[in-house]
Amino acid sequence: MREFVFTIEYERGADQLMDLFTENPNLQAETMAIHVTQRSIWRLERVTGPTTALEAFDDHIENTTVCSDIIGMCDAPVVESDHEVLSRTPNRRIVYSVRTEGNGVHSIPFVAAKHIGDGLLMQSKRRANKYQWSLLVDDDDTVRDIYEELTNGLRDGLSLSIQRLSEPRCWIKSNFRTDSLPAEQKAALEAAVAYGYYETPRRNSLKEIASAMDIPNSTLQYRLNRAEAWLVKQFISNTLTTDTEKRTKQVEFKV
Repeated sequence: MREFVFTIEYERGADQLMDLFTENPNLQAETMAIHVTQRSIWRLERVTGPTTALEAFDDHIENTTVCSDIIGMCDAPVVESDHEVLSRTPNRRIVYSVRTEGNGVHSIPFVAAKHIGDGLLMQSKRRANKYQWSLLVDDDDTVRDIYEELTNGLRDGLSLSIQRLSEPRCWIKSNFRTDSLPAEQKAALEAAVAYGYYETPRRNSLKEIASAMDIPNSTLQYRLNRAEAWLVKQFISNTLTTDTEKRTKQVEFKV
């Protein structure tokens, strides 16, 4: 199996919801789970960003009449639609949705399900003007068929590209692999959390935590600095484009 990434880029004005993402660079969405058949699609999506942007996002999903936003790229009418915000905070939404598309050009999940059938695995991410769909596919011919059908039905204001990644990433939840974090740094990070170092106000200082761990203050400081640097790198590598670009090979098909 190889991982292929289908990227849809939206011109401003082509889709109201994607305009919202373009206008709010800190607004992003990624699937936590997605299940697709040739009739319906179910998905669980985590959406994060500024409070005002998320409030505008709420308005969009409440008034959706075409499948151009939650599902993907098509503008065919939605036959059946249901969604529920399972979790809501000022800077995050967890949204469950189920959709059945009507006649017309279908979205990437539906086209992929048509050509791949049972066993389809996919994920999606949205940020700025890009909507990326990652698929695990076992042959190039299937990818070509999906690409050709999507390209032939691509509506104005959208462009489509495909990248083949050098190796599939682990799709089980997070890309945060704690096995690469040294044990003493992990212990320092866990202690800092347990003793309330990252709370506001702090419950304990580094000196107090170091004393409780029976290690020098400078040692704890060093281990925390290294662990925090590791966390930042893991976070950045888990964003929309950074990790993908490292493992990408452009695929060109002629339609």
